[in-house]
Amino acid sequence: MLENKIVGRNMYITRKIKDKKAVEVADYLGISESAYTKYERGESKITIDIIQKISELFKIDPLSLLSAPSGNIVEIGNNSYAPAAGVQNTNNVDEKQTTLLTRLIETQIAMTEKIMALLEKK
Repeated sequence: MLENKIVGRNMYITRKIKDKKAVEVADYLGISESAYTKYERGESKITIDIIQKISELFKIDPLSLLSAPSGNIVEIGNNSYAPAAGVQNTNNVDEKQTTLLTRLIETQIAMTEKIMALLEKK
């Protein structure tokens, strides 16, 4: 059984990283924006078909949407996130660190996309 909150959060984070609007993803899925955002909030049951279509849109490994994060971030409501206990508050992170973290995430996504492309060629 899929954990709708975890998968929904991963869908939201991936969409933000890929710089897509919820309405763009909803259009790709053939559903309304409000129906899509219910998936992101974990309010609607997320199916494997939805996972597959979203991973195709973002060109990512579907397993990355199913995986729980490392525990450094916890949900505090309505797609807002805060650091877990004992973790540095992200509000105090300087711009340089944020830029470096963003580049790291983008690099990881690019590597995953290249691996997926290589696997598709086989």
